[in-house]
Amino acid sequence: MSRKIERNKYADLLYSLYLLLIVCLCICSCTSENNIFDNNDSKLLNFSVSVPEWKNNDNSSDLNTRAMPVSGASFDKASSFNIIAETYDGTKNHSTIIENEAVSYTNNMWQTTSTHYWPGNANKTVNFYAYYPTGISSSITHTAGSAPTLSYTVPDDVASQIDIMTATGINVSGSTNSSTPLAFNHIFAAVKFAVGTNGLPSGTIKSITISGINNSGTYTFGRGWTLGSSTSAFTISPSTAITGAAGTNIASDTFTMMMIPQNFSNASLTLAYSNGTTFSTTISSTWNAGGLYTYNLSKTIIYNYDYTGVSQTFTAPYTGTYRIQCWGAQGGTLGTLDTGIGGTGGYTNGEIKLSKGTVLYVYVGQQGQTTSGGTISGGGWNGGGNGDTTGYVENGRTGGGGSTDIRVITGAWNDTKSLNSRIMVAGAGGGGGGNGLAGGAGGLSGYNGSISTAGKGGTQSAGGSGGSGSWGNATAGGLGYGGTGCSYASGGGSGYYGGGGGARDLYDGNGGGGSSYISGQSGCNTYSPTYIFSKTSISDSKTAIISPTGLTETGHIGNGYARITFVSAN
Repeated sequence: MSRKIERNKYADLLYSLYLLLIVCLCICSCTSENNIFDNNDSKLLNFSVSVPEWKNNDNSSDLNTRAMPVSGASFDKASSFNIIAETYDGTKNHSTIIENEAVSYTNNMWQTTSTHYWPGNANKTVNFYAYYPTGISSSITHTAGSAPTLSYTVPDDVASQIDIMTATGINVSGSTNSSTPLAFNHIFAAVKFAVGTNGLPSGTIKSITISGINNSGTYTFGRGWTLGSSTSAFTISPSTAITGAAGTNIASDTFTMMMIPQNFSNASLTLAYSNGTTFSTTISSTWNAGGLYTYNLSKTIIYNYDYTGVSQTFTAPYTGTYRIQCWGAQGGTLGTLDTGIGGTGGYTNGEIKLSKGTVLYVYVGQQGQTTSGGTISGGGWNGGGNGDTTGYVENGRTGGGGSTDIRVITGAWNDTKSLNSRIMVAGAGGGGGGNGLAGGAGGLSGYNGSISTAGKGGTQSAGGSGGSGSWGNATAGGLGYGGTGCSYASGGGSGYYGGGGGARDLYDGNGGGGSSYISGQSGCNTYSPTYIFSKTSISDSKTAIISPTGLTETGHIGNGYARITFVSAN
């Protein structure tokens, strides 16, 4: 009896194990039904991801203020993107199997939030459409059998623009059992700004605006953009202080414009400084998706003034700082011997702040003239002293050079009120042609001619005295003019105060050089608190300088010259 009972116990145990197996099979079957894809070969659906780099990115990681150009450094394994997937059965049926589901890096692979498997059936194909960032899902439309589309309008405020990337995998075999590669690509063009080769005035860049650009369109995954008809103006406001040096970035990557790819012509580009100075131009270009376009902005504002024999006018086009350079004229030259060479002119340089519309008057000196005896050896225009008018025909003499100056009040070159309004003067050299060396233009004081009967150099308060000899006395220089030579001798150079003319004794003396001046320069008077220069320098006739043509010279040779350059919007 007891043995029969034991056999029944074994039967019960076997029956219980059979029921448990049935339950397990049912559970496994239900789990399989929850998978969107079939699970014929149990291969997990996952992805491998590649992200293109924008060149020249600043490696910033702050994606909260604006989605600046995304790179591999900012799109990493801590990120996530969304994916859309649909299957095609090989005949006519398309089915959406994943709709805007997040993909993240989990368990050492990129996979969807829910677990999905490959169909394991080569007759089925799968299309994948991925996008980043995930926040644009509400703007994406998808119908099974068609690629998704994104309707988008670029925000006018560049700080609100984002960088969008997409990836597509089309007609992927359902029997695939490896990671599906997703190569993301940027769908916008990135637009940046830098200082061009010719530089920009220094200052603080308040804004850059591009107007007349298409701002809307429809993007179809895997195909590209269809532009809308509307246009807009896009502005960045970097508040970047620049020195104006070529190659400098005007704004960091956080101010990169994310523009819809397009062809355009005659769009307006405006650069505005914080003081209100603006520069505008038109641009035409082609922007392609994934392209980085850096516009190198240059604006060189230079006014050049050569000798004309009359005063010339400068009107400040912008409020800001201007660099003013003046080269004084050389004295007259007679022959190639040192004794016959006219004294060279001086050079002045400084920066001054001017308001838009300020008017200055430019007087560019003429080189002293040369003639034989019996006629006037004319001094260069703008105050050069004349050479002597008497003497034998074979005895040559020359006039002193004319200074180059900047004035606040216009008038004839020798008008006292106008002369007293000078704010910068580059002195001129004395005339050569007699004996000894002519006096060159000075810094604060001009140089004397080298022999005793030569004219003396002008100073900051008086003209140089004229030479004295047995044949008579030459005249002294004065405010803005050189003295006249006497008895075969040459004239003095002009300047803030001019040099004296030369005289004759046993030998013919040459003219003295004029002085130079800058309002605000140490050792010089200040014309007015309104007109004070900074970063000043004065070079005399014995100093190596850069000529107006860019060559090196010792003192300035030939006619005078002036140049005014807008250097800063500060």
